[in-house]
Amino acid sequence: MIRSTDSLAIVCPGRDTMGAKVLKPLTAVDPTTVGDFRLVGRLGHGAMGVVYLGYRSTRPVAVKVVRPQLAEDEYFRRRFAQELEAIRRVGGFHTAALVDADPHAAVPWIATQYINAPSLFDLLEQHGSVSELGAWWLAAGLADALMHVHSVHLLHRDLKPANVLVAVDGVRVIDFGISHVSGRTGLTTASAALGTLSYMAPEQAADSRKASEAADVYSLGATIVHAATGHVPFYAHLVAQRTLDTPPDLTGLPPGLLDLVSHTLAYEAEDRPTVQMVLEEAMERLLQFGVSTSAHVYPPLPQAFLAEMLERQATPLDAPPTAEPALVPEPDAEPEWHGAAVEPDPVRPPADKPDPEPARWAARWRSRIEDRRGDYGG
Repeated sequence: MIRSTDSLAIVCPGRDTMGAKVLKPLTAVDPTTVGDFRLVGRLGHGAMGVVYLGYRSTRPVAVKVVRPQLAEDEYFRRRFAQELEAIRRVGGFHTAALVDADPHAAVPWIATQYINAPSLFDLLEQHGSVSELGAWWLAAGLADALMHVHSVHLLHRDLKPANVLVAVDGVRVIDFGISHVSGRTGLTTASAALGTLSYMAPEQAADSRKASEAADVYSLGATIVHAATGHVPFYAHLVAQRTLDTPPDLTGLPPGLLDLVSHTLAYEAEDRPTVQMVLEEAMERLLQFGVSTSAHVYPPLPQAFLAEMLERQATPLDAPPTAEPALVPEPDAEPEWHGAAVEPDPVRPPADKPDPEPARWAARWRSRIEDRRGDYGG
């Protein structure tokens, strides 16, 4: 059985209702310092570690500390080192930037930028699906992120709504705990399918070594289906269910997305488009919808999404501690956590009219894509 919590989350925001605080008090068993960072509370925890909010200066960071029992596992340390390499190589534009780390400590840890934004999964669970326009906006952001990931010779291998943070200035792709350096072998086997079955390409489910850029495209398409319909495209519980050529459940999918989805979810990897092709198509569609080119307008997402994103952004964080934080008993249970990081710049309300010069926007995007073709192998 594959569990999504078996991967290493980079940073972890809480699955709280809108307006609820995402920070939990430290418990009696939690450290109060890690490296040079003072810890002020818990952001969440998963199967492989606990994530804390910490300060070394006035800027908050998410500090992930692995569980002590896992620190003695050599295989785990190798995976942890691989995650650190992935964070460092991807950088901070599309994800949470690396601040500091010590993979060789008695208990390894990573400190990353704190992004105060909800996950796409949480937004979908609480408020339902997005419109066709919203799905194209998400597709453009995810494709742009994957283009960058692939350009540094990495694969994500577990793209899904829970690993996508949605901020007013764009999406962030998180959780590179099972990321894979293209061409490298030794950390995965055919008997260990890493990822989440409902969003996983069939060849990756059959053999983790078959993960590829095309498999990430498949996961992008599956994520768009969930966003546009409110449900997963596949209801798989066993690996064998995802190795078959099973048609996805597209109930409720807007007709305008059918061509994109059918191609990204093609059973054969060679029949899928590249992420660059997905980005070009998404930007053309946004242009047709007349989406403004201004970086200071809200994304075309449901009002309930925007309200939660803005309320999360406006939620004040605890100030850097001046004394040891209070200790409280360990709670009986906490929900699963998936991601987090930095507060975006303030935004202005959306413009009432579409961009009066869409042709200039299209030309700029086409020029940008042309300039990057060499970087992405296009």
